[in-house]
Amino acid sequence: MVLLGREMSGNPFSADLAVKSRIAALEASVGASVRTEIASAASRAPDRLAANQGGVVLADEVARIVACFGLSGVDDVMLLGLAVAQAIARPPISGFHVGAIGLEAETGNLVLGGNVEFPGSHLGSTVHGEGFVFTRAFSRGTSIRRIALGEAHPCGHCRQYLSEFALGPDLELIDPLGHRLTLGALYPWPFDSHYLGQPGARPGAIDFPHLTPTTAVAPSATVDALLAAGRRAHAPYSGCPGAVALLMTDGRMITGASIESVAFNPTVGPLPAALVDLIAHGYGYGDIARTTLGTMVGGRVDDSVSTRELLGAIAPGIALDIIDWRP
Repeated sequence: MVLLGREMSGNPFSADLAVKSRIAALEASVGASVRTEIASAASRAPDRLAANQGGVVLADEVARIVACFGLSGVDDVMLLGLAVAQAIARPPISGFHVGAIGLEAETGNLVLGGNVEFPGSHLGSTVHGEGFVFTRAFSRGTSIRRIALGEAHPCGHCRQYLSEFALGPDLELIDPLGHRLTLGALYPWPFDSHYLGQPGARPGAIDFPHLTPTTAVAPSATVDALLAAGRRAHAPYSGCPGAVALLMTDGRMITGASIESVAFNPTVGPLPAALVDLIAHGYGYGDIARTTLGTMVGGRVDDSVSTRELLGAIAPGIALDIIDWRP
């Protein structure tokens, strides 16, 4: 194959052709029906936002789908369901849709995600499909032990981001081509959190338990949600946690916290992290009524400028309140 006049990179990994053939046969026989069930299961709970289950297929639903269609296990559901995850993607700049499905280590649930691009903002704000899944799991207080992709071939940016999480090299990557790889094999000898004496991003960790606004702030549901998110931020390198609370037009609240990388780039800022949950729960940017940012104003990392810039691109005219805090 040729891309822009250059040969595509070679693949040094062997695929299991029996798996490829079996998935192709399942695709032809039950693929469409399986995807219908996955899409339905991902939106079946009556209040998915309250349980933080948007874009999630619960383990009992996965088991039901496996039994209903005579599948061999959860991997079949993940591989056949990639097109459902791909439908989550919002890539208006590239037009290149990426879908990814992660298996939560703690629950057996499946987390669906896609790539997200933001016209009018800089490309560094982009959330990749793999990053969507891991950011979403971080919000849920869980970790991903296996991820399904169209090809088990994430870009270097994603390999670095995925290596930030505590499961790191043991993460499994699978695809419909028959590949089953570990991140350690795909990305050997990474520059990871251990180089700076950190354990990596851990599900549910409260890294900033004493995070407090520097000035008096009236108690409110927004402030409570913002502080809860900020205390869970993964910001061991800067010591400057950031969090965003999005008040939606229906009165509900969505939050996101910064997830730093030991390499600094790729780091997911608090607003992109919140937008991952916004999209997972089926909202659009036009559903945002008000945005509140918690950050260390004037600190080594201050999320004020980047948050204002991205918010202006996706939802111009929406008010941004900024709360200065210190850990």
